[in-house]
Amino acid sequence: MNGGLRVGRESDPRYGECVRIANGVAELLVTLEYGPRIIHYALAGEPNVFFVNRDPEYRKRGADFDGAFYPGAFWDIRGGNRLWVAPHSYPGAFYPDNGLVDWEPIDGGARFMPAPRVESGLRLSTEVRLLEASSRATISHRVVNENREPRKMAAWSITSLAPGGLELAPQPRRQSGVLPNRRLSFWPYTDVRDPRLTIGNRYVALKHDPEAASSIKIGMGNEDGLACYLNAGFLFVLGYEHEMDAEYADFGASYETFADGKMLEMESMSPLETVQPGGSVQHEERWSLSRCGRRIDPDDEAGVSAFLDSLL
Repeated sequence: MNGGLRVGRESDPRYGECVRIANGVAELLVTLEYGPRIIHYALAGEPNVFFVNRDPEYRKRGADFDGAFYPGAFWDIRGGNRLWVAPHSYPGAFYPDNGLVDWEPIDGGARFMPAPRVESGLRLSTEVRLLEASSRATISHRVVNENREPRKMAAWSITSLAPGGLELAPQPRRQSGVLPNRRLSFWPYTDVRDPRLTIGNRYVALKHDPEAASSIKIGMGNEDGLACYLNAGFLFVLGYEHEMDAEYADFGASYETFADGKMLEMESMSPLETVQPGGSVQHEERWSLSRCGRRIDPDDEAGVSAFLDSLL
């Protein structure tokens, strides 16, 4: 306990054994029976803004997973925030993190340490801190290379949000003369004419549609290091540090977003680095959560730009 901040283990009927980090304004729950996942983020007494998977078929499994990991291996999205490793790979990225998670209290929150990943030679950890008397949280991810050889990689933070909201992310405003200043990455399954997607001059907007039958994913060099999600009267804001001269995965995307019919993902990552044995990559996100009854029209260029400017 630190002032008004409380950190402790508890059994939650929705998520299993968790560590609860709360301060009377907001609360986070982090799972200990799998993951870890930061499975719950909410203002005190209010609904969770994160997606939580309850569908046993919304998993990845099969021969590829049996061969890469062990017979019967499966990956469950679970929901909330998770730490992955870029560049993306299949099935390697979908590590079956279904084991117990160690944890320890730290100043302002807790550190979470799943078992090392023997198949890939990586060790992951996550630190979650909550500021006193505020919804502001800091999420610090770390990936250690325990292989005998260097590995080029980045820490990749992925947050699954509850369905039905609108995501906004600013496009770069930097003036570059005769050189380009904006770059978007599109995945093969993305329809650039998808009605969920709005590409403005100053922003990208993605509206989640629970009835959508297809998936969509785009990436961008988000130089402001900020994105937000408005849903059911709440505003979730995600911030991180974009390094201007660094190399990023997926055609230079420090920020990516994915959506299907169940949820929307907000993803940020650290620059790609060649990590020596025993070395690590780290990535930090800053979250905030507030009530927001404002309705945003994603086609309103001036209105969306003004709203994003107010956050920046």
